Amino acid sequence: MPPDTQSGVKPPDTQSEAEATDDTQSEAEPTDTKSEAKSTGTRSGIQPTSTQSGAQPAATTSGAQPTAASAGDTIESFSLKDLRGLRKDYTRRPDESIISWLVRLWDAAGEATILDGTEARHLGSLSHDPVIDQEMMREASPCSLWERVLGSVAQRYLCADDLYMQQTQWKTIEQGIQRLREMAVAEIVFSDDINTRNPDLVSCTPVMWRKLVRLGPQEYSSALAIMKRDETEETVLDMAKKL
Repeated sequence: MPPDTQSGVKPPDTQSEAEATDDTQSEAEPTDTKSEAKSTGTRSGIQPTSTQSGAQPAATTSGAQPTAASAGDTIESFSLKDLRGLRKDYTRRPDESIISWLVRLWDAAGEATILDGTEARHLGSLSHDPVIDQEMMREASPCSLWERVLGSVAQRYLCADDLYMQQTQWKTIEQGIQRLREMAVAEIVFSDDINTRNPDLVSCTPVMWRKLVRLGPQEYSSALAIMKRDETEETVLDMAKKL
């Protein structure tokens, strides 16, 4: 009877417990590994470590959801159809000056249209100026179309006066506001202040206002001259509301 007691109780229980433990570990480990591999998106799936864990999935590189490195905002990728639509809307017209085109581009796109280098190249020739178009495609990392255009125009022209020369006389209030906003864009192109990218928020200087008066109808000159005082600091938007 003693041999039956030893063989029937201790060995089977010990082995079954060991096998159960092994089964539990073997079932737990693959399951945990798979769950970690799915959650973290790691390519190996063999040795998921704490540095490749799913604690910060947004920091992993992904072509589907690119993120802005500085602000952390999600950048939408454009399809070829989208880019064709942008090209149609943003291309400079045959009778449109560069400075007028810049104002229209700001109104249409602002700083919301973010493009990487490949997407910018797919847009093709927007300005119909080889120097500007080439510079727009140079930056590979994502940035706004507005930023690309401003930098490109700055490479094309020497100073703001080169853009001012493109302006024509104005006769209506709408045309006068357009000329004033064109001047603001010219100031932005050659400004070192990267925080001022909105032409409507540019300070309207006395020099800008005098240029506007000279471009306007003679019968408006006296009224316009007293509308802007040299000591006041008003934006282009403020002065446009007075016209």
